[in-house]
Amino acid sequence: MANDKAIHVDNAHFTYPDGHEVLKGLSCEIGYGEKVALIGPNGAGKSTFMSLLNGVSLASSGEVTVSGMKVTKNNLVDIRRKVGIVFQDPDDQLFCPTVFDDVAFGPLNLGLPREEIEHRVADSLSLVGLSGFEERSSFHLSFGERKRLALATVLSYQPDILVFDEPSTNMDPLNRRKLIQWLQQSEKTILLCTHDLDIALDVCTRCLVLSDGQFVADGPASEILYNRDFLEENNLELPLALMTHELLHDKLSTGQMDAEHRRIISSFLHAHRHVHGPDGHEHVHIHFHPHNHDHLHEQVEPEHTHEPERSTEHEHFHEHHFLQHSHEHNDDDRSPEQRHTHDNEHVHNHTHVHEDKK
Repeated sequence: MANDKAIHVDNAHFTYPDGHEVLKGLSCEIGYGEKVALIGPNGAGKSTFMSLLNGVSLASSGEVTVSGMKVTKNNLVDIRRKVGIVFQDPDDQLFCPTVFDDVAFGPLNLGLPREEIEHRVADSLSLVGLSGFEERSSFHLSFGERKRLALATVLSYQPDILVFDEPSTNMDPLNRRKLIQWLQQSEKTILLCTHDLDIALDVCTRCLVLSDGQFVADGPASEILYNRDFLEENNLELPLALMTHELLHDKLSTGQMDAEHRRIISSFLHAHRHVHGPDGHEHVHIHFHPHNHDHLHEQVEPEHTHEPERSTEHEHFHEHHFLQHSHEHNDDDRSPEQRHTHDNEHVHNHTHVHEDKK
């Protein structure tokens, strides 16, 4: 039943006035609290699909239902209270003289009392890390700050469903990581429209793949985002993290590394392939193992030096999360040191001591 889903789309078509058909009979359901990635090549119809969800565009035929309400011209105000879209360019959403005014705009139009507006502004700015920015001009903020402010303007009217158009575009690494953490922790229904498949892998449990106006896949992110052949067929690439892991796996397996470095890396990194489904789809899966160790570098490269006669300790903490997999391993061909039990989360904490070379 559509009433049981946050989003229900049934055979939705959209055609421009010039006759160009962009969406060709889309159907899908998204449950409350789900985090779904909408991916696909340029021109696939992703932005048009997003616009159907809060009535920016209306389906030429078919039906779009949000929280049990059909998206029609007669109930757009109620629909937009349920669905908030965070645009790729934050300047499309920021137009008031101060940060406070931008965030207060939505609640003000809901007719809320002043005290409630101030409370929502404070809460929304706190959620995106912009507390204390109330009196600053939105246009004097950095791009990353404006991206977070655009999110705050949507959060302030407390929609149940958040739709993001390329949320990580042009964000610096720190703010990108903060955004990912916020998305991971949020309990809202989230749809991420993105070409950044790494953020999709970090945040989403499910992928909708749109190509030429049609859904060509709808399934677990842990399957779709690992499927190199399928992604390349749809003008997409593996997430960068998986490409890096695959490259490292290849170097380890083909001997493109001296024995000592191979031993060090192999001691905490285990790469293997999983085969899934009737089509025999393969993907690389990397596991990091908990361990503590000290090791001495006998050779110091020019770019890796310290001041003479000093010993420096570096402590690193790595945490890697993997989406749920059910799989078995054949460990018979590995040494006892390599045989181990896998969990879905592996953590290691280690200290390196470097002996400085004069």
